[in-house]
Amino acid sequence: MDRVLAEGPEPTLQKLRPVDYWLHYKLMQATGVERELGGEAQAIAALQALGDAYERKLRGAEADLPKLVPAAFTGEGMDSGFTGMGLGGFVGLMTGGMLSGAVSSMSDKDLAELVKQGPIKFGRNDGNSAVEFGKDGSLSQSMEFEVNENGLNGKVRIKTRMDACPDPQGRVSVDIDVDSQMSVSGKPGTGGYVRSNFKYERYLDDDAHLIDTAEGGASNLRISMGGSENFQSQSVDITTGRERGGKPIFEHHGEQGFSIFRPGEVERTRALLQGAETLQTLIAEVMLRGLGASAGSPWESGRCIDLQVTSSPGKRKGIKPNTAFDIDARPRAKADGAAAGGTVAATLSGGASLQPASGKVRADAKYQYAGPAKKREKASIDFESRSKRGVGKASLGFDTNEGAYRVKGGQNDFVANTVVCSLDGPFDIRSTAGIVMHMSGGEGGGSWTQSGNAAGVAWSGGGSYTLALDGDGSGRIEARGSSSIATPMGRFSDSVEPVFSVTRVDQACD
Repeated sequence: MDRVLAEGPEPTLQKLRPVDYWLHYKLMQATGVERELGGEAQAIAALQALGDAYERKLRGAEADLPKLVPAAFTGEGMDSGFTGMGLGGFVGLMTGGMLSGAVSSMSDKDLAELVKQGPIKFGRNDGNSAVEFGKDGSLSQSMEFEVNENGLNGKVRIKTRMDACPDPQGRVSVDIDVDSQMSVSGKPGTGGYVRSNFKYERYLDDDAHLIDTAEGGASNLRISMGGSENFQSQSVDITTGRERGGKPIFEHHGEQGFSIFRPGEVERTRALLQGAETLQTLIAEVMLRGLGASAGSPWESGRCIDLQVTSSPGKRKGIKPNTAFDIDARPRAKADGAAAGGTVAATLSGGASLQPASGKVRADAKYQYAGPAKKREKASIDFESRSKRGVGKASLGFDTNEGAYRVKGGQNDFVANTVVCSLDGPFDIRSTAGIVMHMSGGEGGGSWTQSGNAAGVAWSGGGSYTLALDGDGSGRIEARGSSSIATPMGRFSDSVEPVFSVTRVDQACD
């Protein structure tokens, strides 16, 4: 795996060429395509041209690549082009692996924009290609195009799918499906298909790492080939791979019609398919890990786990020095809301003390924190959970600033946008018209009275209010009561329900 990442994807893709060309050529022999094209040399040339055309479709290149046609064809020596599994591998590595790496490093906002777009079309107008992202970073791709080269018609459909987040068993999977069809141009009833369906499963341990032993994965590559000559059909269906635990799989599901492979070719075909399965495994591994992913694998991005971190008391800004907190850290899988298990680690930056101070704590985790010891100090705690469901990330911030709050809002003629020093003790909300609400102060709210003069009219009134703040100091004031004005015509009263937003600010206050 390290070699693949170091060398880049090209060497691995090139190793898939022999088996792909071999399978397609044996199909050409079995279905009479070789004979219709004029013999071995012409058939090989047409197959090479078909592979090159597919590669140009994928790469967007226009120039032909060198060709080497051996006298005795074994699939070796075809130094360019992709036909079957190589097409799926190209899509998986060159786009899937790179997109996986990019998405892992992408902000949640940028990913949400991609998800909102739905299937994103790309490529030229002579094909049908699309990529679609899931909100967790999962990835699906599809490509479809048709070419005609040297009397040979080819059609290919490629689909890849990759999980970003593990299931309850800690499993992530990759699917790569390729349907490659070819026929003699202008001759219905002569041609065939090579279909490959590859499924790769990997399992995470309780530290969100891929398990490196035989218990860490399973793979299944199913190759089905079939076709017809003058509408007489034949087919073969083979599966190779490994079960979880390492037990090899090789199943010959059966054949119809005469054999596509001669007796002496069966072992070679088996060896080629087993080698192809190994290469597909490497490709799928790169897709899961991501090419050039600075943020690690998709399940390490933080999108799979909702790490729910709460503190008691809930207010963490503008606190008194040495305030004591009880903190709970509960990792939950976003996919189903289930407890993720695993462990939580917490790192304190700033003042005072955290217990446990280091190491991993079994989830759901509990901590005790004493806030900064002096006024106008800040601290933060970064949390990371790790389990077979993925990685969760969260943080809490604390400060002992004698901070100010911007209070903005009101109702009808009472409009305020003012900064107050504290919400715990008495404070005033001054309107732009000169009317003032005098608030009693208090953690959850209290009472208020009103005074002032606007347009020569005296205002009075009062009532109660509630105060709700988030941990970052932002929140809402909702007041209820009555407001009265004294005029030469008499005294008039009305019920009022002004609402104000509250935001922490670092500036001078009243």
